[in-house]
Amino acid sequence: MNNFYIASRLAKVKHTDSELIEFKTFFSKIQKDEKAQYDFFNYCKEWKLAPWIYSQLKSLELFSKFSHEVQSLFADFAQKIYSENKSRLEEASRFLAVFQKEGVDVVILKGNAFLSEIYGNLGYKKMNDFDMLIHLKDWVKVQKIYADLHYIPLGFGWGGEKQEVAKFSHTGLSYISPNYSCITGTQWGLKSPTSKYKVNIKDVWDKTETFIFQNLKVKQLSPEYNLLHLILHMGTYKCGIRDCMDIYNLLLVKSEFDEDLFVQICKESNATDKAYFTLLLSQLCCNSISQSLIDKLNPSKNSFIIRRLKARIKMYEKTGDMQLSYNDYFHDVEMIVFYFSLFHTFHKKIALYLKLVQSLFLVKKKAAYTLSDLTNDATIWQKIKARILAPYYVFSLIGEEIGVGVTILLFIKMFIDSLISIKNYWFKKMSYFQFLKNEGIDSKEIISVVKGIQ
Repeated sequence: MNNFYIASRLAKVKHTDSELIEFKTFFSKIQKDEKAQYDFFNYCKEWKLAPWIYSQLKSLELFSKFSHEVQSLFADFAQKIYSENKSRLEEASRFLAVFQKEGVDVVILKGNAFLSEIYGNLGYKKMNDFDMLIHLKDWVKVQKIYADLHYIPLGFGWGGEKQEVAKFSHTGLSYISPNYSCITGTQWGLKSPTSKYKVNIKDVWDKTETFIFQNLKVKQLSPEYNLLHLILHMGTYKCGIRDCMDIYNLLLVKSEFDEDLFVQICKESNATDKAYFTLLLSQLCCNSISQSLIDKLNPSKNSFIIRRLKARIKMYEKTGDMQLSYNDYFHDVEMIVFYFSLFHTFHKKIALYLKLVQSLFLVKKKAAYTLSDLTNDATIWQKIKARILAPYYVFSLIGEEIGVGVTILLFIKMFIDSLISIKNYWFKKMSYFQFLKNEGIDSKEIISVVKGIQ
């Protein structure tokens, strides 16, 4: 039993008798080894599990196995996340109340719904924003509500669309509350329409369920669509215990989950291989997912995502920890594109464009190795091959999110936008930073918040 095994099982909301025995054995052993205690805490902290593991250790009466120093580390970290989440939910309840008053139908998505519906814990994990599903027709109304509440837009959009609906997108511009505690994630779809996944949004709405959130009557997705949404947003490489635990805990809690209906939805959404990928990796963390469900999703084609699954499992079998191939390279690329949209001068844009080129074609050694799921005993040839294949994997994982064709078009468009921006030296155009200054907002504080996004 290693830290991965214990942490992944401890993250479950329901445990088997054998798991409870394993926990007692493991923590009784490290009770006499403070270094092992620190190692376990640091493992949980590194993989962003510390708040939920802290709660589970307390509820299972295992927390006393740690020294006072390690207990304090867990408690302080958990309290920080709890306070951040509490502030975000209090802020969200402000605009949700106005949504309700103005007749805006809203579905609370993912972690913010799971806080009460699965975990019963406000601080179970750090969350970047408050994701919501609305009807596209309500987007103008929603933006007015944000403006009336003095929310601040985060940029002008990748394409400079500002308040307009972005082309080829399922999401609106993000806004941040005046106290910086809540970032909105307002969307009218569950996945980019340019990706290969095609979700029947009418059916999504038809199957929504009502629940009480912060004393407000709102909606959540059905168990089947909740699972699909988690699967569609599971990273090809950004896939660890923290990501998978929502998958297996949803299935542990929602006894009414309809297996056959879910398989049908996956087929209609062209998400069978992604579902198989996600459930099989989640199974490594919990060993509680229905084998019949996994078998029904077994894909017939050896797609990119299935090849990555096989490589990840092979790495896990050698190391005992599937998280060793974890990386968030797509987020790194996404942030470059985001910053590109903030600046309007050529020298800034071309510098960011060149940084993007480097990220795509000159992948750093460590990232290249994780993209190929290499272990420490990899041969020289395997390492060379990983460096050669890295650009292919980067384009493939971005293509998995927004579509390969759009990825190439976006790359070309950014280059053209860089050249066009030369005119802004003579024909002045308001930048996002000038907009913030005009509004009396410190741009450094906004950048600090954005950098804190995980």
